[in-house]
Amino acid sequence: MNNLFRLAGSVTKSVPFISILLIFIFVACSNDEEKVPESDPSIVFSMGSVEINEISRGFMLSVLASHKISYYDTVYEKPKNLVAFKLRDVLELGYEINLDTIRNSTFTFLALDGFQDSASSHQANEPGGYIAFEDLDVEGLENWEPVAIENNNNPAPFYVVWINEGQTPEDGYPWPYQLYAIDKD
Repeated sequence: MNNLFRLAGSVTKSVPFISILLIFIFVACSNDEEKVPESDPSIVFSMGSVEINEISRGFMLSVLASHKISYYDTVYEKPKNLVAFKLRDVLELGYEINLDTIRNSTFTFLALDGFQDSASSHQANEPGGYIAFEDLDVEGLENWEPVAIENNNNPAPFYVVWINEGQTPEDGYPWPYQLYAIDKD
């Protein structure tokens, strides 16, 4: 009989430990989805075929001003509302340059789907150029309204847009979406 009381006493003493262990396991297993970090896309900056920098959206958010822009989008063919960085600011950060001192250069924007389009250093230095990273017309930082043309592509992670009159593809301004890299000649 003494052995039975001794066994009951040891089980009673270990109940708090087992309870804490079970709570820890439950909490650790129940939040797996919430622990997945949000993606933090980046832009690769290269000269020729040599990568010289790669900067994440998170880092850009910490050092550059972001702007809510509203404009008529020539790709969507309707008004859009996006959050974006000024193109000039992104290029100066990525290449560690002052665009005012750059002449006769070309910036080629590379998209995930293989599309490429270019802007002259003069165009890149003009007001009105932006690199968008959030579509305010849909909910969620990672969500974008699909582009109505070309197989309903998602413009993420970045989308080059221009908001001033005369800055359209017909006027020679690039509007690539799915931007992942920029190459400077």
